[in-house]
Amino acid sequence: MPNRAHGLRATALALLVAIAGTTAIVAPVAATDPVPVESPAPSPSPIPDPSATPSGSPSPSVESAAPSPSQEPSVSADPSAPVDPSASPDPSASVDPSATPTPGPSASLTATVAAPAPVIVPNLGLRVVRIALAQRGDQYRAGYQGPSYFDCSGLVRYSYRKAGVSAKLGGGSSARGMLYWGRLHGLTSPRNPRVGDVAIYGNGSHAAIWIGSGRVVHALNPRLDIRVTTLRATTTPFTTFIHTRIPRG
Repeated sequence: MPNRAHGLRATALALLVAIAGTTAIVAPVAATDPVPVESPAPSPSPIPDPSATPSGSPSPSVESAAPSPSQEPSVSADPSAPVDPSASPDPSASVDPSATPTPGPSASLTATVAAPAPVIVPNLGLRVVRIALAQRGDQYRAGYQGPSYFDCSGLVRYSYRKAGVSAKLGGGSSARGMLYWGRLHGLTSPRNPRVGDVAIYGNGSHAAIWIGSGRVVHALNPRLDIRVTTLRATTTPFTTFIHTRIPRG
């Protein structure tokens, strides 16, 4: 019975081979002793020849391969390595902030500060005197304050006004008013006059300007006009000085 079954299997197999167009000789195989079918040994993969270059695109060399972004270019740490003088300096080279540059001779600056010019205070007292002396030869005329005719207080007021120190002498346009003003401000004294101070006679009846060295300039009368005399040359007695405290340099 087993031989019959085996024969049927062989016939079916032959029929399949015939249908496929292939002639095969099937040897009878005992069903009780199956023959193990060995799997075909895998063919060894060919070992590529490193010297062989395929006909396609050339294989990239290690030197021409672009480095990955994460790779840093290698820098030689050998200080004795020669430096290429034609190489451009690296603009990103870091600068040591602690290093102190040594300035050249042209970097040192010497600040020259000019000494302040001395302040020259004009001698306004002397200016008053010069203005009054310039009026010598002009005529005396009562009630006039210049520029060509003067009385005693008019000559004093004109000289102070033209010298720019009219505010230093109060009392209006009369010798008596000047005396009262001087006494009110504590500026009167018969001693230690300074050039430009006012000399008062007869308790305010006459006024002159002290020019120093014991002399005064004043408008005397219509006969004598404007003259320089000593302090006590007049018949009217001297009373006091008005120290006007104008700048005298």
